[in-house]
Amino acid sequence: MRGAIVWGVGVLAFAAMTLPSAAADLGAQPAPVAIPPSFSWTNCYLGIAGGGKWANWSGDGLLAAGVAGFPFAAQVAANNNGGGGLFGGQIGCQWQTGGFVFGLEGDIDGVNLKRAFVAGAGALPPFLPGDTVAFRNDWQASIRGRLGYAWDRWLIYATGGVAFAEVKAAVGLVPVAFSVPTFFASASNTATGGTVGAGIEYAILDYLSLGVEYRFSSFGHQSLAVGTVDGNLPVAATANPGLNTNEVTARLNWHFNWSR
Repeated sequence: MRGAIVWGVGVLAFAAMTLPSAAADLGAQPAPVAIPPSFSWTNCYLGIAGGGKWANWSGDGLLAAGVAGFPFAAQVAANNNGGGGLFGGQIGCQWQTGGFVFGLEGDIDGVNLKRAFVAGAGALPPFLPGDTVAFRNDWQASIRGRLGYAWDRWLIYATGGVAFAEVKAAVGLVPVAFSVPTFFASASNTATGGTVGAGIEYAILDYLSLGVEYRFSSFGHQSLAVGTVDGNLPVAATANPGLNTNEVTARLNWHFNWSR
């Protein structure tokens, strides 16, 4: 009996010594784990872009002597597509609220889009075989809004706004004995149109993103007075080029993360 009492007192003493430490362990809080902040698309950026642009030309050239006009449209409609490379840059700012990203961007690109239409054997007078009408576009620019949705470092967006392009037209005429001399003249105008498109972008670093964008732009038709041919009978040369373009570009943007 005495041994049982001694054993019981020992168990109680051991329990009294271990309970405080166990209670302390239960009350201890784990050390907080640092959670890295999610990426924010609220920033301004500056970047470069390169890719391809494809043009659809329409319209006609016209020679008018007195009150008579003779269309060149048959030759223009027969060969009206062309393409080339582009290189340029963009600048913009954007703001993120929740998953939505709103932005404003401006860009300018150098391009080399041109098409020459040569009158064939069936040309209507006063056009002669070998006469040419050429259309050309050397640069395009735009100011656009952007609306997108972000998943951390991924961003998809739609974009649209006003677009600008320099459209040139030139008329070249072969000489005619005792009448029309060799003639070449050109005129240009800055056309205003619209542009819409979409893109996807990924932030490879906090300050650097890589993306791909597609856009369609339409500039309507421009009425250009190219010049006057001073032959025996003055002939006024005019052109009415119309331009639509499709483009695909790769874009690299440097972001200024002032919010960090």
